[in-house]
Amino acid sequence: MKNRVVRGRLILISLVLLFALPVIAAKVILSNNWYQSGVTNNGQLFDPVVSYKSLGLKNPLQSQSWQLGFVVPPKCDRFCSQQLHLLGQSHTALGKYQGRVTPVVYFTAESDASVKKGYPYQIIDVSNAFTNEVHESEYVIIDPLGQLVMRYPKVDTANKLMAQSKGLLADLKKLLKLSRVG
Repeated sequence: MKNRVVRGRLILISLVLLFALPVIAAKVILSNNWYQSGVTNNGQLFDPVVSYKSLGLKNPLQSQSWQLGFVVPPKCDRFCSQQLHLLGQSHTALGKYQGRVTPVVYFTAESDASVKKGYPYQIIDVSNAFTNEVHESEYVIIDPLGQLVMRYPKVDTANKLMAQSKGLLADLKKLLKLSRVG
């Protein structure tokens, strides 16, 4: 009889350890920062949340579409023209999601005005508060509610630009697939 009691207690302790050990191990791993979470996005998320409203701007495409935008620098050289061309190419590459996105160029008081005539994109004038968040020659994704979602920092070579464009396209497709807004 004593053998059965000892055996039953051992089974109970084993079962408790079997279920408690993974929870304890997870707690120790997470609290000691031994786990590095994976990141699947290529751009930089805005944290904390930034929106047109918080920047004192009015969203001209409110509740209409996502915005894939580019901030025009003071001097739009050949590399800038290539970035603007890739903006349009990225929009075209969206395929079935193309109707949900509007390609946009953002202009500050210092931006090169010659770009307004050369490209068929929606033009939005922005303030210095906007360019404090998204700098010149950077891409940005903005949702239909006017929240800035991701930014893509300025790059300096054509190879980096192509890689950035592919990453931007992948991120935007993922956002559109998961989003029911716009």
